[in-house]
Amino acid sequence: MRSGVRHLLGAGAGLLATPLVAAGFAYGHVQLRVAPDWLPLAAFAGAALLVGVLSGSRLSPLASLLPGLALTGLAVAELARLDLSWLRAPGMYLAGGQVAGTYLAAVEQLVSFGAPAAGCVLLAASVFPSRWRARPAAPEAPPPPQPEEETPAPPPLPKRIPSRY
Repeated sequence: MRSGVRHLLGAGAGLLATPLVAAGFAYGHVQLRVAPDWLPLAAFAGAALLVGVLSGSRLSPLASLLPGLALTGLAVAELARLDLSWLRAPGMYLAGGQVAGTYLAAVEQLVSFGAPAAGCVLLAASVFPSRWRARPAAPEAPPPPQPEEETPAPPPLPKRIPSRY
């Protein structure tokens, strides 16, 4: 596969994986703190597994760079006390106080726990220069075997000289 196509597919995978990783960590962490159950554990483990797959060396580094930048940027924005009301705003429109409260708790857990951890892992996986290089070209096939030339017959041995004794 050519390098450009590999990076294009990696960028697409990174863009698709970013909300999945964020949602898996946010939902899994909030629900596991409320009551341990298999569904939040599966969401949390699925998000961690997706981070591991994106960090793999067989994918383009853009697959881990894009979600890493997004999640780390979210964590840095929270640490810098920037206005993240756009992230919390959908919780105000959810029906019911418990759903809105759960959403807001999930957002808080994401920016305080999931985003820094996953973002740093994904950015660290993108740093290695070997992931940015294309695979080496396959070695050329060896030439077909040539028919062996017949070896010439050895020269005849000298005639035996009779001894005088």
